[in-house]
Amino acid sequence: MGHKKYLFVLLVCVLWHPFPGLSRDGTPATYVNPLLGTDSRYEFSHGNTYPGITLPWGMACWTPQTGARESGWMYTYDTHALNGFKLTHQPSPWVGDYGDFSIMPMTGDLNLAFTDRASVFSHDREEAHPYYYRVFLDRYHTQVEITPTTRGGIMRFTFPETDQAFILLDAHPRGTSITLDPERGKISGYTRANRGSVPENFACYFVAYLDAPVAGYGVLTEDGRREGRETAAGDHVAGYLRLRTAEDQPVTLRIGTSFISLEQAERNLKREIGDRSFNEVRAQAEQTWNEKLNRIRIEGATDAQRTTFYTAFYRALAFPRIWYEYNDQNTPYHFSPYDGKIHEGVLYADNGFWDTFRAVYPFYTLLFPEQDAEIVRGWINAYREGGWFPKWTSPGYRNIMIGTHVESLVADAYAKGIRDFDVDTAYQAMVKDGTIPTDFGGYGRVGLDPYLNLGYVPADQIREATARTLEFAYDDFCIARMAQALGHREDYRIFATRAMNYRNVFDSSVSFMRGRLSDGRWEPDFDPIRWGGPFTEGSAWHYSWSVMQDVAGLIDLMGGKPAFIQKLDAMLTTPPNFKIGSYGQVIHEMTEMTAGHMGQYAHGNEPVHHVLYLYDFAGQPWKAQRAIRKVVTTLYGPGPAGLLGDEDNGQMSAWYLFSSLGFYPVTPGVPQYVIGSPLFTKATLSLANGKQLIISAPENSDENVYIRSVTLNGKEYNKPWLSHSDLQKGGHLEFQMDDRPHPEWGSDPVNAPYSMSRERSSVTRE
Repeated sequence: MGHKKYLFVLLVCVLWHPFPGLSRDGTPATYVNPLLGTDSRYEFSHGNTYPGITLPWGMACWTPQTGARESGWMYTYDTHALNGFKLTHQPSPWVGDYGDFSIMPMTGDLNLAFTDRASVFSHDREEAHPYYYRVFLDRYHTQVEITPTTRGGIMRFTFPETDQAFILLDAHPRGTSITLDPERGKISGYTRANRGSVPENFACYFVAYLDAPVAGYGVLTEDGRREGRETAAGDHVAGYLRLRTAEDQPVTLRIGTSFISLEQAERNLKREIGDRSFNEVRAQAEQTWNEKLNRIRIEGATDAQRTTFYTAFYRALAFPRIWYEYNDQNTPYHFSPYDGKIHEGVLYADNGFWDTFRAVYPFYTLLFPEQDAEIVRGWINAYREGGWFPKWTSPGYRNIMIGTHVESLVADAYAKGIRDFDVDTAYQAMVKDGTIPTDFGGYGRVGLDPYLNLGYVPADQIREATARTLEFAYDDFCIARMAQALGHREDYRIFATRAMNYRNVFDSSVSFMRGRLSDGRWEPDFDPIRWGGPFTEGSAWHYSWSVMQDVAGLIDLMGGKPAFIQKLDAMLTTPPNFKIGSYGQVIHEMTEMTAGHMGQYAHGNEPVHHVLYLYDFAGQPWKAQRAIRKVVTTLYGPGPAGLLGDEDNGQMSAWYLFSSLGFYPVTPGVPQYVIGSPLFTKATLSLANGKQLIISAPENSDENVYIRSVTLNGKEYNKPWLSHSDLQKGGHLEFQMDDRPHPEWGSDPVNAPYSMSRERSSVTRE
């Protein structure tokens, strides 16, 4: 067996390795495995996830912690010691956490240091669901259970018989305060722990109530333990309550959090938990997840596929996080990480739009349009408070990644009839992104000045210049779509013209997108496998397809459909070699591309997520069907190593959800989905409008990956794409599958999916 083939087989085995600790009752939530993707590290990502115990879009997320205090990899599956149970807001290990604190039960010795207080545990005595987590700490002979609410949660501890049982609340460094009220079993305070992008008055406030008598109490600081002390403040403080416990007599800790005030944390606790028991809160959390996950019911799936699917569904609903709270009049308001003030209305946080515009938000438009509208309203509030749409918010502006892709979210929602937001203000923010230069990478477009003057971002002036050019052109397309819909004729003309700027960085002599210098010359020493330089986390092989708005125009640039198909084929067959380029070292995305065993196709990173569907635009959808099915069945699995690449706020999962259903939103902003290869024999989608969409493929199997024919509501359907409006009407979409290609289906050029250059240029108002 060759070395590369061995690596591929090993990868598949690891992705699908079984996992312990899950009990199932047939409901979707019991199939979710929050440990999926946790077998990750800096050098290689199998998801870079942690087991988030949370509600859909929940502000509060709880997780067991195995890593060092500030490690982005806070839980790794192959580590066997837990040092705390963390309230986290971390959206990615590359971004870091904020507003975080941890709770740790202990017996005997009391320790503040993570390494000193850690306890060995076994995955055999660990159970993880999105609504419930349980583990046994061997060192302390103590069982820990957690169940979440939107802005808090309950923990239940079952200690051994002892008079030295402790519950420690560690507020983490960077400015903390703790107050103890032992008579009421109360711990309250705040933490200013953060990794940037917050104003000086930022804090996460917390209140916690213990339901058992307190036998002792005190605080811990870096200087030591202060028994009987009720308050402490400083860079890093913790408070503890000591109990006398009996065997098998659990105690509970009710917790509320807020970004506004201690009073609001109390209000959140009362509103979301009150006097309900642990089991009652758990049952509500489980019901909430099942209500969401039941929007899609799949049939003809193995247990492993069910776990993979519903875990992907859970991950797609984990971000962005709710950032607003309810005041005493039960209306939403929030602390703004953009200006440090309190504002009325909704707000969200924790999202990298470079990743999520591609499939996460289109997934919301399909199944959760009301939630999509509320989230867009949140980003509009961010613009009002900070002056710009965010690009990467955690919780405020973060200088990460490129492009201004909230434009895509707005245009996609509007095109699909989701308009319950301030359209005029959203459009104003979009135009600002496309017209006002900025040097700060946290908002706006770095490189916009030369882009406006030259029609491209020059590689000798701005890093990642070609990637920026391509993404700016797509974002300009989204602005043009909105301008066209709203009747802004001149804006439409300007931005529609700029949407074609992708042509300015395509070098026909090498048939790739390429870095271009400010004097018009091409960047020298081109090599399509060199990473970085004018590209972002990839090479020319990955970014040369980034023309979602005009695939037909890209086909023309590459010499027509035969040449385009040949290029796609070559991407999948060219050896996965790479040169480290401007990165100066091997980064995990390079290694993951090699492990994927699909040539230069690097599914572990987002720029290529639409690429396999491009065969449909060139008249050979059967090649898309074959390749997509391979990704779905070999690069996703149910275990701790179940992903290949960063999860990135649900984008990797949303790709799987769409692709396993049989279609994908290649061009957000256009109400279309391009057809691939459905994975299951049947999927029933319960739409927000009360309709049901049934997607069936009765002859589906591991071999039958090709589409022979399609019917929509009993009528023959030959287009390789589906309209959003047709799907929202509900009905029955049926695929007849086969084990051999059927080149005649979906290949008629008149039925090709949308491309801007094939669109009429008239401006109309919807």
